[in-house]
Amino acid sequence: MSELQPLEYLYSQPAATALLRQQPEDFIVDEQLNFTPSGAGEHILLQIEKTGQNTQYVAKQIAELTKLRARDISYAGLKDRHAVTRQWFCFKWPIKQELPWQEWQIEGCRILSMQRHYRKLRLGALKANSFQICLRQVSDPQSVLDRAQQVIQGVPNYYGEQRFGINGGNLRLAEQLFAGQSITDRKLRGLALSAARSYLFNQQVTARIEQGLFKQILAGDVLQLSGTASVFKAPIVDEALNQRLASQDVSITAALPGMGESMATADSLAFESKVLAQHPALINGLIDYRLKSERRTMRIVPQQLQLTAEQQDIRLSFSLPAGCFATSVLRELVQYQDCGRSAATVE
Repeated sequence: MSELQPLEYLYSQPAATALLRQQPEDFIVDEQLNFTPSGAGEHILLQIEKTGQNTQYVAKQIAELTKLRARDISYAGLKDRHAVTRQWFCFKWPIKQELPWQEWQIEGCRILSMQRHYRKLRLGALKANSFQICLRQVSDPQSVLDRAQQVIQGVPNYYGEQRFGINGGNLRLAEQLFAGQSITDRKLRGLALSAARSYLFNQQVTARIEQGLFKQILAGDVLQLSGTASVFKAPIVDEALNQRLASQDVSITAALPGMGESMATADSLAFESKVLAQHPALINGLIDYRLKSERRTMRIVPQQLQLTAEQQDIRLSFSLPAGCFATSVLRELVQYQDCGRSAATVE
């Protein structure tokens, strides 16, 4: 059985300790859509601030209020429960039909705004997420401020522990699924498949760090242009390419395994294959469920990173591309105890 082993640190394990999410207001997330609502159309977009509620709960409440099916309510991404999160929900609604959304009462929620749009909000239609976080009872605030100078250069783009469920439960679900156990709930099955791919990605990244290859391009690596989804192969590694990596113009990618041959070649493919060969059941399971092989950048660079010390607390803010985890930034700054994990469930 695959176990969630500790992942390597890029800048060594932090010495300072702190408490994370001691209260929901210590972790605030604002999602930024990758489009501007058109202001007209047959779809309603609601921006909702929720506290102590998960995304699917809110979607279910909207479905009951509108007399729609739960599957008719869409959102761009899942957000943590033990936090204050501002995200968008969408559903189709006749243009001439009134919607008394100002009168709605959803526990733990505030509706911030309503917009019309000409099409449905799709999963993944995000540009970025902005974070405002407060670390409590920091043992050595100055060391955290000092480490920020390293973190601003980029951190491993690990999938956060919430992707795997409490005590790795989603990963165990994936192993049961691949062993032949049926999971009829579509969303639960999706969580299991995502956990399996995320685990395999993390294993590649931690292995690159362990071997001193996180900041070194290998022949055959697949590189991604910063700020885009464009990737290209690096059959030959030269000084110019290494300079582009150092200047954050490009980043090295790792595999999200599935159907199809890896884009990596040469030394990169050999390294990738050696790591993934240790998990044949997960690889074969993802192929059996017909997930397509993809790439994901191994490095993320927090944008607009700011830290302020207030006695033994540290407040920080930054933004990350959609699909990246704030905890991957935090773990390089401080050893945190997540007070919300025992109460939060992965959505």
